[in-house]
Amino acid sequence: MLLPTIFRLLLLGLLLLPGLGASAQTLLLLEGQVLDEAHHAPVPFATLGIPGQPLGTVADAEGRFRFLVPAALADEADRQLVVSCVGYAPAPVALAAFRAGRQVVGLRPVPVALGGVTVRPGRVRTKTFGRTGATTFMTARLYTEPDLVRDELGREQGTLLRLDPDCRLRAVRFHVAFNRFQWVRFRLNLYRVKDGRPDQLLPLPQDITFEVRQPRGWVTVDLSPYNIQVQGQREIVVALQWLQSAATAGSAKAFALSAVPTPGHSIVFRDKSQDRWRDVRPGHLSLHLTADSYATPHQPKNTTPASEPEYALPDSLKYLQFVEQPAPGPPPSHHYGDSAAVGHYVAVRGAKLYYEEYGQGEPLLLLHGNGQSIAAFHRQIGPLARHFRVIAVDTRAQGRSADATTGPLSYDLFAADLRQLLAALHLPRVRVLGWSDGGNTALKLALADPALVQRMAIMGANLFPTEQALAPGVLAGIRQHLHAVQTRLPADSAARTQARLLRLLLEEPQLTFGALAAIKVPTLVLAGQYDMVREAHTRALAQAIGGARLTIFAGASHNAPQETPALFNQTVLDFLLAP
Repeated sequence: MLLPTIFRLLLLGLLLLPGLGASAQTLLLLEGQVLDEAHHAPVPFATLGIPGQPLGTVADAEGRFRFLVPAALADEADRQLVVSCVGYAPAPVALAAFRAGRQVVGLRPVPVALGGVTVRPGRVRTKTFGRTGATTFMTARLYTEPDLVRDELGREQGTLLRLDPDCRLRAVRFHVAFNRFQWVRFRLNLYRVKDGRPDQLLPLPQDITFEVRQPRGWVTVDLSPYNIQVQGQREIVVALQWLQSAATAGSAKAFALSAVPTPGHSIVFRDKSQDRWRDVRPGHLSLHLTADSYATPHQPKNTTPASEPEYALPDSLKYLQFVEQPAPGPPPSHHYGDSAAVGHYVAVRGAKLYYEEYGQGEPLLLLHGNGQSIAAFHRQIGPLARHFRVIAVDTRAQGRSADATTGPLSYDLFAADLRQLLAALHLPRVRVLGWSDGGNTALKLALADPALVQRMAIMGANLFPTEQALAPGVLAGIRQHLHAVQTRLPADSAARTQARLLRLLLEEPQLTFGALAAIKVPTLVLAGQYDMVREAHTRALAQAIGGARLTIFAGASHNAPQETPALFNQTVLDFLLAP
């Protein structure tokens, strides 16, 4: 077809515009390192750019950078290099300063203020925004390899998506037309829109980077651990920024995203982090967001609000609108749950468990909630790792842990997986911190293998899935969501996994208060004042375990580890470190 061919040529030409011809000019080397001002630690993958110019780069994992610019730019008194990264205030540096040699650039941490804890009653609908088709009428090319004269690091490419006014993002998916690299690392950027172009970055709780290794096809990035809520934005731009790549020997360096010429849409791109945005019209990347859309119900006049919040769905599935207060200090430097330096796999029966290790000392096992991952503990891992050898695990069929089975999931199965993991690590005894489903699994482990558990702290655990244990509306909400997920079966493998996790919440655990008398290990029972687990149930659970301690976090919910991290961490540490 002639039309698609024209669009391919148009897009390719726009995205491969020549640089500034730096090789014909006298060049100035810009070299140095980007550090966190507060902690003097490297800031990985910070972006560097000269405002209004297609010049710049991306620092490496140790914050180091090195690239060339025309020396004449440094003669301009107001010409600056802008260094930026998510969670930090941008830092301008005069280009002339680099005439003296290597520079160290300090970035000041800026916590993301996300407001207070809010829960809205009403319908929660999982919706898709963007293009779900993968037909490659156009290819949006994003290939690069760095060199000293010119590199493409930092190039961004995105597409405009229209959203509902109140959404919580769950995932972004995009289609790779072809990938000739071993791997490519991207950053996900979300922008407000002004006059149809990207404007300011939306504040994110932490930097979102990920690797693409597959040669073609759909790539899914799980956004649920990041707790991203988009409110009051009818449109946003979702952009991918090129950070790193590893070439395949003997293969062309090439990477492209699928796209289509869609009327009323445009593909936006820029070469560097401070360059001007350009666009290709009409065009739409094969990219879409999955989000929970919150419909605010009409509230009649002269009604008195309930004394406690209503729960439409359990927070362990991340469908409630809990907005965490930022913890003091800089955002986490690690991308917990996706760290190649500390991540490992262990084969267990019918699955492969992913885990990460931090710190030294006595082993401490971290178990996350339903549908979550290691990243759920991003506010706990650092403080705990100062005292323990932290082993954070992605439970079977969640996070990066694979599951080859198709039968029902159970807490007994999860506990059996942990026994195999601990055996593989030659750990005869561990402390355990379990949150929600992780707390249920910890109870099962302590009952089945008491010798394995030295101490355990359990947050938001329950003994059975009834309204005697859970707040009103929780079970009904899970059933409604399961029904919605089942409409996508059997073709969608992600839907099959999600359905298994939802059924687990409806069917398990099946424990009794009497059975807990067999638990002899020191136990700390934790919950939020407005937890989805009823306070009476939590208190009865603690009383059934001989000598157990109980802490209820005032004003907090089932999400207390993220809402009140300093108090939660200190409470857990005081218990785990007690003689």
